[in-house]
Amino acid sequence: MRQLGPGVAEERKRKLLQWVIHRYIKTSIPVASQSIAEDSGMRLSSASIRNLLKELEDEGYLVQPHTSAGRVPSDKGYRFYVDYLIDVQRLAAGEKETIEKQYSRRVDELDHLLSETSKLLSHVSHSAGLVLSPKIEKHSLKRLELIPMGAGQVLAVVVTQAGLIRHWPIKLSAAPTASQINRLNRFLNDHIQAKSIREVQKAVRERIEQAEREFKELGELANSLLSEIALVQPDNELYLDGATQMLSHPEDLGDLQSIQSLISVLEGKQALAELLQQEIDEERPARRPGAAASKGMVQVRIGKENKLPQLKNVSLVTTTYRIDDEIVGVLGIMGSKRMDYTRMMSLVDHVSDLVSKTMESWTKE
Repeated sequence: MRQLGPGVAEERKRKLLQWVIHRYIKTSIPVASQSIAEDSGMRLSSASIRNLLKELEDEGYLVQPHTSAGRVPSDKGYRFYVDYLIDVQRLAAGEKETIEKQYSRRVDELDHLLSETSKLLSHVSHSAGLVLSPKIEKHSLKRLELIPMGAGQVLAVVVTQAGLIRHWPIKLSAAPTASQINRLNRFLNDHIQAKSIREVQKAVRERIEQAEREFKELGELANSLLSEIALVQPDNELYLDGATQMLSHPEDLGDLQSIQSLISVLEGKQALAELLQQEIDEERPARRPGAAASKGMVQVRIGKENKLPQLKNVSLVTTTYRIDDEIVGVLGIMGSKRMDYTRMMSLVDHVSDLVSKTMESWTKE
């Protein structure tokens, strides 16, 4: 009997594993040795197929749900499959054109852009689309406008360098005059460029210490206003669409208890938002001044690779989006572990580029 070299034997086993995972992703049916013999085109004997499947099962790449059933990929098997996809295929020309049309019209607020992006990701992937925008306090500010509303109330409108717009009604202890509002707008915007809210508060306090009486009163009013704005900072904004797309195939999501736990995380959003925020924090380390900004890599987390146990039966494909050096948030897809990883990775990467370019166009304008 002819013996294969170790390298040839391993390559044959890798090809078999790739075929089995691809077949399962397409059919969702456990793959039997007979299917491999008839459809794989690998020209393996029945005994060779059984031996290879047994080795792959012993190594943790495949599992057998029942004694008489075929094999299905484990999380380790899916990880092999994703890592094997070195060259991410490009989206089909027609699908890419459809996506870009979604961004052909001007979107005025980042909120709208991110909401539409989560819907687009869900629609094209047939899975759940998610987009995270960090807390506004982490954004550099571009402008702050105050609009008097009477009775000591003003409408504070904050515009960030990234194009995010927030507005809140603020109740002040004193009722400023129209003249004071105008001076206050100028005073604040003199100190606000490219600073966070916390940095602006510090700058205003330092200005108050140096100001004469008239400007000191104005500075105190500004400080009071910024304190009020800081109190109404919302939690991380997570836009999530298409969760029902995943639930249309409950057999991929485990037992009833697992599905209920997944639904709870999706409805609560906060734990999922914190998980995505970690990706921003990990990718945000300070780089050397003047160094070129690097594009965020597409991350794939399969099953238990997700730090939330409720996500053990799904996969997350995510990447960051940014304006120049500044990471603005995370977007991605959550779906079945038997998703088409090549297509999903390409989709997430392409949409991230579109979002980043759209936001950069705002700053140029």
